[in-house]
Amino acid sequence: MMRTHYISELESVRQNLIQMGETTISLLSEAISAVADPSSGPFIRASELEAQTDHQHRLIHDQCLHLITLQAPVASDARLVTAALDAIVDLELIGDYSYEIVTLSSSMKGRPPSQVTNQMSELGATVRTSLTTAIQSWRTGDRDQALSVRPQEAAIRAECGTLYEKLSQLVSAPGEAVVCVDLMLICRHLERILRHAVCVADQAADAAPTRRESP
Repeated sequence: MMRTHYISELESVRQNLIQMGETTISLLSEAISAVADPSSGPFIRASELEAQTDHQHRLIHDQCLHLITLQAPVASDARLVTAALDAIVDLELIGDYSYEIVTLSSSMKGRPPSQVTNQMSELGATVRTSLTTAIQSWRTGDRDQALSVRPQEAAIRAECGTLYEKLSQLVSAPGEAVVCVDLMLICRHLERILRHAVCVADQAADAAPTRRESP
């Protein structure tokens, strides 16, 4: 009976982490929308989602600590608990960066060239896909799916670098300096979000059952 309850609690941690991941994806989507159209009013919704990620982080953290004290976890259980503890830190940071993107976009004075805005939106969508895959691998327990995220990181980081360089050249253009500096910061935030999304995927791979453990 004790073991059955423990397994149920472990599954609850995993499901709550997936829900936190979905909240974070929604917050990132609000950030991407804000870059494309800051007049769409994403600030209130983003604020709600950011507060929700903080609450989910505390909930999962407390669950994991309770599990550790409830019963000495075996190897596979310990991997899931420690991976979850690491993943929720990365997810909370993704939420923080996404919220900062919304704040920057909402307070931006002036509009950048549409070509730059489109590139930023496309980059954001690519980063969101990486995060979505990472969360999906937590849902499926598919180690190969989780490991597929990191090989894509270099190419996406290169896109971030190219766009950042383009923005830095636009800083000297009359009337566009402040807007471009804000966009440069947003570009860096997207790069940081990507880095944390890769970590979430790596943690899903660590938590996934090995072939010997699989039914």
